Amino acid sequence: MLTPKQSRFIEEYLIDLNGKQAAIRAGYSAKTAEAQAARLLRYVKVQQALQTAIEARTKRTEITADRVMVELARIAFANMRDYWPKEGETLDLHRLDQDRTAAVEELTVVETVRGGVLHRRTRLKMHDKLAALTNLARHLGMFSNQRVAEGSIEHRVMRMTPAERVACAEQLLENARKYLPAFEEWENKVSQEG
Repeated sequence: MLTPKQSRFIEEYLIDLNGKQAAIRAGYSAKTAEAQAARLLRYVKVQQALQTAIEARTKRTEITADRVMVELARIAFANMRDYWPKEGETLDLHRLDQDRTAAVEELTVVETVRGGVLHRRTRLKMHDKLAALTNLARHLGMFSNQRVAEGSIEHRVMRMTPAERVACAEQLLENARKYLPAFEEWENKVSQEG
């Protein structure tokens, strides 16, 4: 069971995923907020409650990692040629599909009349393609300075889902309780301080 302060920390953490600020907003001392947040985020019961809250939010908002990746890909792989009107045409946004329009940040149409003739100037500003490519590359691990050997513990942990990581941590804690009788006493002390 979580304390009211720990529950509040989880609620606040979900706002911006900033542990230190969440701890401060939850009522922990500003001086020790960073350490408190790190400790809370390691506490298995907080991790479980946080995972449950994240899953509930994902279900409620229908925002998934896959959906975010699709939107990033739309921006990253947009090609300006797809927007160029053919000879004698004007830009028709209705002919653009969802992938094309998702990459547009701003559309400006300026109409002027000169000599009785209507002149239309259309300006498209695209979302930041480089930033989208960088985010996708980071997600794919392309910028990792440290290569993780396949089959290593780090590699297996990186490939686990959050739920699998929590289950693994629970198993490790269960094993620790068998061999370290003082562990449970320490765990109770830490949870009462939180």
